[in-house]
Amino acid sequence: MPARRAPSKKPSLKACSDCGTLNPRDAQVCSNCGSSRLTEDWEGMVVIISPSNSRVGAHVGLLKPIKRAIRIAGRIVV
Repeated sequence: MPARRAPSKKPSLKACSDCGTLNPRDAQVCSNCGSSRLTEDWEGMVVIISPSNSRVGAHVGLLKPIKRAIRIAGRIVV
């Protein structure tokens, strides 16, 4: 019998469907782009603390630290 995986505990955040930024669960609009299209249907997280020293941050043009979802509603956004 295969080993059972422990259920993952997803942080209490909502992802912006437009830019992928993770916001507090009680947010009504995205802190990054202002969109109201927020969802709890997201998977994975990438955190960029120092965009100027990050290849990923440079690749997506980040200017400030950010938390982003990797996948939203089955669609890869990072």
